[in-house]
Amino acid sequence: MAKKPQELPEDLEGALKSLEQTVEKLEQPELSLEDSIELFEWGTKLSDICYARLKEAEKKVELLVKKVPRPESAEDFDRVDFEKENA
Repeated sequence: MAKKPQELPEDLEGALKSLEQTVEKLEQPELSLEDSIELFEWGTKLSDICYARLKEAEKKVELLVKKVPRPESAEDFDRVDFEKENA
């Protein structure tokens, strides 16, 4: 039977690293069907962790972007830049 880590990593980087290792194992041609299924199941759990962490990061970025004042149009950008350069 394929050997997999006992605990799922909680952070994105750890989950990605473990997912990469799992994919490498799945690419081995001598792997049994049972081991392949077990590793695939493990990989889906790791993928879920990655997705959840990325969604969390996306929400944080969206909140930060909402807090930053933005000009109404590209013209406002040009005017703001011009005013800064000529101040």
